[in-house]
Amino acid sequence: MFAFLKGVVQSKDLSNGSLSRLVLDVSGVGFEIWMASRSLLSLGKAGDEVIVHTFLAVRETEMTIFGFETADERQLFQILQTVSGIGPKLALQIVGSLGVKLVVDAILEEDVKTISQAPGVGPKVAQRIVLELPGKIEEFAARLGAKQEPVNVAGDVQEEVRAILGGLGYTGTEISMALRKAQGDADLSQDVESLVRFSLKVLGASAVS
Repeated sequence: MFAFLKGVVQSKDLSNGSLSRLVLDVSGVGFEIWMASRSLLSLGKAGDEVIVHTFLAVRETEMTIFGFETADERQLFQILQTVSGIGPKLALQIVGSLGVKLVVDAILEEDVKTISQAPGVGPKVAQRIVLELPGKIEEFAARLGAKQEPVNVAGDVQEEVRAILGGLGYTGTEISMALRKAQGDADLSQDVESLVRFSLKVLGASAVS
């Protein structure tokens, strides 16, 4: 029903969990919107005019508006709900905690471990996601991939680093995340040892958080 809402941030109620509440003033009407806490943090402050991509979930006894930073987040949110047992709140938690690219990569690589890191997602739910979604997500993944800038690492260096990190037990998704963080650093792009050291630091910090 709503593709997006453009209005002024009236209030942001950040919770300790993964979902938080936004009240958006749209021409004098206050819309209550639920967003991933990470997305709401970066949205702006009270008084700022913003655009929030939205999805209206209608149940028998309630209507809930969910909000997103981008249209890609909203589309992935909708795709995730085609998996049995995943409702809008859990779908939002997955997208909000992991991000679009990481979720898509994990699905295509059947990386249950990464998907299981999202709040509320256990191994069984993660397994259903990687079993049910690859065929449904290919077109979305191809369009998303066309938007991504390539990692600024020479091909042979990248392959060697991937082989080393893979041998240490890291998944393809985790390795890609570390390489993206190294993008644009000329000191890292041609040096396997430095890039491996940097990647291990990133992956170690990710595991702790």
